[in-house]
Amino acid sequence: MSNPVYLLGYDVGGTKIVVSLGTADGKILGTQRIENKDTYPDVILPLMVETSKKLVNDAGIKLSDVRAFGISTPGPADIPNGIMTAPTNNKHWRNVPIRQYLSDNLGMEGFFENDANCGALAEWFYGAGKGCDDFLYLTMSTGIGAGIIAAGKLVRGTGFYGGEAGHFVIERNGRKCNCGMNGCYEAYCGGRAIAQRIQEELKDQPDHPLIAMAGGKLEDIDFVTLEKGVRAGDAYSLALWDEMSYRNAQAFGAFINIFNPKKLVLGTFAWACGDIFMDPIKKYLPQFCWKEMHDQCELVPSALRRDIGAYAGTAAAIYGLREKGELK
Repeated sequence: MSNPVYLLGYDVGGTKIVVSLGTADGKILGTQRIENKDTYPDVILPLMVETSKKLVNDAGIKLSDVRAFGISTPGPADIPNGIMTAPTNNKHWRNVPIRQYLSDNLGMEGFFENDANCGALAEWFYGAGKGCDDFLYLTMSTGIGAGIIAAGKLVRGTGFYGGEAGHFVIERNGRKCNCGMNGCYEAYCGGRAIAQRIQEELKDQPDHPLIAMAGGKLEDIDFVTLEKGVRAGDAYSLALWDEMSYRNAQAFGAFINIFNPKKLVLGTFAWACGDIFMDPIKKYLPQFCWKEMHDQCELVPSALRRDIGAYAGTAAAIYGLREKGELK
């Protein structure tokens, strides 16, 4: 048997960083979470190095045994140079050369990818996209993004911005999106945007059931609150959920017609909510794509679910090593 290829992974989020140690065949040997809410990189970067060394030591191997690391980063970022330029979910991380810092302090090669791309790679290697060379992975939580696998390759785009699926315009002069444009898909179906919309629309209705479901605080209403309202049969929640389902179907139909994928692998909302999320989208979907391509595409929830962060960074490293011809 060949020796395992050890890899470190980092999934960088707005409130946490997941550090993982794994192998190229999909074994996760250890993970640790670093809190990252409103924290500066000069505090976090040394912690990432320290945590990495601890995971390696706890696994009974040496740092020199680890072939490479991968970083899953929110956008926008300078992917070729490994720099987090201006992530929308953490205001303190600006022009941070994270890949070079980790490489210098860990003594190994590093790879750097957009987080939606890393999610797609993780699902491709280990999850719902395994064995499928044409599929889209859609992050569906706070925001919406896509990782695109086409003909067995990751689609990055000319400027490495490929996959910003949440920001194609589905409604001319529509709702203001947090990205600054109007009418974006994310403005209608992203978790943050939906929460903002509910808070805006219910600000003069202190006795509304959704506010009670959020503990009596308007500012605490989120996507989970909306789901609770739907399950409780609240009329406002049902109407908004139906609109969201229609808009999701509109977007999914566009992706299916453009890419003709075998699967759409759907992130958090799909596996956390289940049929109540999936069924109304499937009802509306035939209105928005050709029957031939609709019939060829399967809508499935993420198989890795909440563990995807443990695989995201190592998946970036695996794909980078594959591109170099070191892994198959």
